[in-house]
This record gives sequence, C-alpha cells and structure tokens, in this order.
Amino acid sequence: MIAYPETEQFRNVISKVVRKVRGKEEEKRNNPLPLLKFIGTVKLHGTNSAIGFNKELGHWFQSRNNVITSIKDNAGFAKYFEPFSNEFIQEKLLNTNTIIREEYEKGNSIIVFGEWCGGNIQSNVAITGLPKMFVIFKIKIVYPQLSPSQELDEDQKQEKDKEEEEEEESETNSLSYWLQPQEWSKINWHEKLIYNIYDFPVYEIDIDFNEPKMIQNKLIELTDAVEKQCPVGLFFNRPGLGEGIVWTEWATTHGTLTFKVKGQEHAVTKVKTLAAVDTEKLNSVQEFIDYACTDNRMKQGLDYLREQQIDSKEMKNVPVFLKWLTNDIIKEEKDTMDKAQLDPKDVTKAITTKGRTWYMNNI
Repeated sequence: MIAYPETEQFRNVISKVVRKVRGKEEEKRNNPLPLLKFIGTVKLHGTNSAIGFNKELGHWFQSRNNVITSIKDNAGFAKYFEPFSNEFIQEKLLNTNTIIREEYEKGNSIIVFGEWCGGNIQSNVAITGLPKMFVIFKIKIVYPQLSPSQELDEDQKQEKDKEEEEEEESETNSLSYWLQPQEWSKINWHEKLIYNIYDFPVYEIDIDFNEPKMIQNKLIELTDAVEKQCPVGLFFNRPGLGEGIVWTEWATTHGTLTFKVKGQEHAVTKVKTLAAVDTEKLNSVQEFIDYACTDNRMKQGLDYLREQQIDSKEMKNVPVFLKWLTNDIIKEEKDTMDKAQLDPKDVTKAITTKGRTWYMNNI
C-alpha cells in the first residue's frame, strides 16, 4: 500500500518553507525566503483512487487507505478499471512514456493517482450525476520498499506519514519521487472515461514567502470562481459548484510542496478567511470545536467508513467514526491547538461528544 500524502493548508506550507530556509539556527533567522511558482489544478470532490503496477508484482488498485479489489471495492473503482487495466498500462503508459517504461524495467513501482468522481460518489457538486470517471492528478515512482498487499495499522501509518514528511522536506526522498507534469499531462483515455487534470483549466501564481499575505486575495478570488462554477463541470456542459484548487510547486521541490484551498461550501473548518496565512486565534475548547468539528468534516468520516466497508448506519460503528474524526482534527489542527494552549484530552472529549450526537442524528 503506497498511500497518497495529505494535502495541507496554505499556512502549513508557509511554515514548511520558513523551517526549511531558516531552521532553528540564530544566524539563519533573517535569511530571505524564496519566490516560488505554483501550478493550480481543479480539486475534484470524489474519492482518492490509484492504480499501481510493477514488473514482478503485476498491478493493483488502491483507495486512500486500502488496497482494493472488485470484491472489496471503493465506489466501484476496481470493478470498473479491471477489465481494461492491462491495456491501459501497456498502451497508455509503457508504450508511450520513456521514463515510466525505464522505471518499470528497473523493477520500480508506478502509482497513477487520481480522483474517482461523478455518479453518486459525492453530492452538491457540478460533476454529480455525470458518468463516473477517473481523473489523473499525479504519478509517483516508488523504489522497492513495501509490497502493495501490505496494509498498515493506524500507528504504522502515522509513523510512515512522519517519515515521508521528513523525506519530502529534505527534498531528497530516496524511496520515491513525483513524475514531472510534462511527463504525464497528456495521459488520458476519454473513451474509457479516464481524464487528466491537465485536460481542464490550470492556474499559475508566484508566491513570495517573504510576504505571503500579498497573494491571499488572488487565492481567494480564484477559489471563489471555481466554487461558483466548476471548470470540470463546464467542460461537460454541467453548471454547478466546484470544490476548490490544489496548488503544487514543481521547479524547486519537485511536487512535494502542495496545498489546497477549498471554497466555503466544502471547507472542513469555519475559517474567517480562505487561504489563511496564520493559525486561527481561538480562546476555548468550544471555539475550537465550532471551528474544526464541522458537518463537512464529519461527512468525510462517513466517507471513511464506507471506504472501509463499514456500515455507517450501525450504532456499533460509532467508535470507529469517532477515532477517525479525532485523529483527523488533531492531525490537521495541532498548530491551532498549540496556539490556543488547549489540552488534547479536553479536545478529544469535546470532539467525542459532538461527533456522537451528530452521528446519531445522521445515520
């Protein structure tokens, strides 16, 4: 299982850049921060999916957290893709892409990540109700490390996430690398409902990390436009809401520096300003819960249960839902909690109380 890393918030990326350039050394505290170009692609509201393949192991399918099959599937992705997966790998990847073919012949794994979306996978977006489609948004080359059948428990996942974060920050990840967009942006197969995120509008911005607030209004403007009318929906003559934009820096950090900006309708926190530069200033556990434990985040918890083949209508599954909800909030909002000096035990108790009530009212 080679999981797709979490996409962070703008403020997290700012912190990463500052930490990378200035570190903790006193003599580096005034080092100038870089000006970096970010490429923006439409964020699609579906479910994270991937097809991986290796010369010795063959191919496999993944959801965000699991290896899946047509029997143990996620929204029908593996069942749909399996009949023509070998043809896709051979004709659309190996026969047309020199780098992918060379890496494949060396025995490395290739993971094609994308969003399985449309149909009834998600609601309240322009692409809802369209035929289900797979939209490629990144490709990773992975050197031998884990068999795809090896699934990790929660503690192992957290440790692996920490290791990957350290490797990505060093920009010298010896285990894997992202393939540059120019190498895969033309890969699609529209007849089989396989699209490429570069088939749709793409955006460019320059961020001066010495003054990140200067780009904030532009990020908000672009996000609002996508939310008002999804460019992918428009491609299919379907008006309606979009989710937001994912921004990735390629030239310097090779695809490892990335953040998302969601519109208000799909945000999982009640932020005062989209694309916030700083953490929210909160004064109590209740303010934090109102900010972080939102309906949209809890709906993602139900998505997680469905991915795990767990019945979201059964009260016996409340503990699994609450564990995911607590882990997700504390993982994404640890900086906010630290700034407010909140006790994790108090936060966990409050999340559990609100989450259990919400679950009971929504099953």
